[in-house]
Amino acid sequence: MTSLELLGKYVLLHNYGIDTGDFEPMLELFDDNAIFEFEDRRIGSFEGIEMIAGVFKRQAPTIKLALVNDENNAGIATADYADENRPEVRLGAITLESEGDKIKRLFIAK
Repeated sequence: MTSLELLGKYVLLHNYGIDTGDFEPMLELFDDNAIFEFEDRRIGSFEGIEMIAGVFKRQAPTIKLALVNDENNAGIATADYADENRPEVRLGAITLESEGDKIKRLFIAK
């Protein structure tokens, strides 16, 4: 699976988690030692699947995502993202680094 395909799957399962409250399928995409971080340091940086899972349990996202303007380069995918209900309004960018079929690093920027 390419990193861009993995990013698409992440967004699909992120949105599924919002609909159902079950983020476990999405969390299975992460490597045990993955890093999930935000450009806004007030939100934080989370290392390891336990910390990442904890974030989704304590502060579950509420906005379903849509990807726009994506690109894929050797294990790194980048895409702008928007609220699924307002795909014309860019909210930020997501960069996903993968190894095999696992997310190694997910970076959320404004």
